Amino acid sequence: MMIQVGSLVKILYPEYASEFCGVVEAQENTPGRWIIRLEDTLGDSKEALLLSLDESEIEVFG
Repeated sequence: MMIQVGSLVKILYPEYASEFCGVVEAQENTPGRWIIRLEDTLGDSKEALLLSLDESEIEVFG
Protein backbone atom coordinates (compact mmCIF):
# COMPACT_ATOMS: atom_id res chain seq x y z
CA MET A 1 0.00 0.00 0.00
CA MET A 2 1.14 3.52 -0.72
CA ILE A 3 2.10 5.76 2.17
CA GLN A 4 0.21 9.02 2.29
CA VAL A 5 -0.67 11.70 4.82
CA GLY A 6 -3.38 10.38 7.13
CA SER A 7 -2.42 6.70 6.72
CA LEU A 8 -2.49 4.52 9.82
CA VAL A 9 0.87 2.76 10.19
CA LYS A 10 2.61 0.26 12.44
CA ILE A 11 6.12 1.21 13.57
CA LEU A 12 8.68 -1.50 12.79
CA TYR A 13 11.84 0.33 13.89
CA PRO A 14 13.34 1.80 16.11
CA GLU A 15 12.88 -0.89 18.73
CA TYR A 16 11.66 1.49 21.46
CA ALA A 17 8.70 2.43 19.27
CA SER A 18 8.13 -0.86 17.48
CA GLU A 19 4.65 -2.31 17.65
CA PHE A 20 3.09 1.11 18.31
CA CYS A 21 0.65 2.54 15.82
CA GLY A 22 0.82 6.01 14.39
CA VAL A 23 -0.59 8.37 11.81
CA VAL A 24 1.40 9.85 8.95
CA GLU A 25 1.43 13.62 9.52
CA ALA A 26 3.66 14.81 6.66
CA GLN A 27 6.23 13.81 4.08
CA GLU A 28 9.68 15.26 4.64
CA ASN A 29 11.76 17.01 1.99
CA THR A 30 14.09 14.00 2.00
CA PRO A 31 12.62 11.34 -0.30
CA GLY A 32 11.23 8.32 1.54
CA ARG A 33 11.05 9.96 4.98
CA TRP A 34 7.83 10.65 6.86
CA ILE A 35 6.73 12.38 10.08
CA ILE A 36 4.70 9.93 12.18
CA ARG A 37 2.58 10.89 15.22
CA LEU A 38 2.41 7.99 17.65
CA GLU A 39 -1.00 7.09 19.01
CA ASP A 40 -1.63 6.99 22.78
CA THR A 41 1.93 6.17 23.85
CA LEU A 42 2.04 8.65 26.71
CA GLY A 43 -1.02 7.52 28.62
CA ASP A 44 -3.12 10.51 29.68
CA SER A 45 -0.62 13.07 28.41
CA LYS A 46 -1.90 15.40 25.72
CA GLU A 47 1.54 15.68 24.15
CA ALA A 48 2.15 13.79 20.93
CA LEU A 49 5.34 11.94 20.16
CA LEU A 50 6.56 12.65 16.63
CA LEU A 51 9.10 10.49 14.82
CA SER A 52 10.94 11.04 11.56
CA LEU A 53 11.06 7.61 9.92
CA ASP A 54 12.14 6.06 6.65
CA GLU A 55 9.41 4.25 4.74
CA SER A 56 11.20 0.94 5.42
CA GLU A 57 10.63 1.50 9.17
CA ILE A 58 6.83 1.59 8.94
CA GLU A 59 4.07 -0.64 7.59
CA VAL A 60 0.75 0.75 6.30
CA PHE A 61 -2.38 -0.94 7.63
CA GLY A 62 -4.52 -2.28 4.80
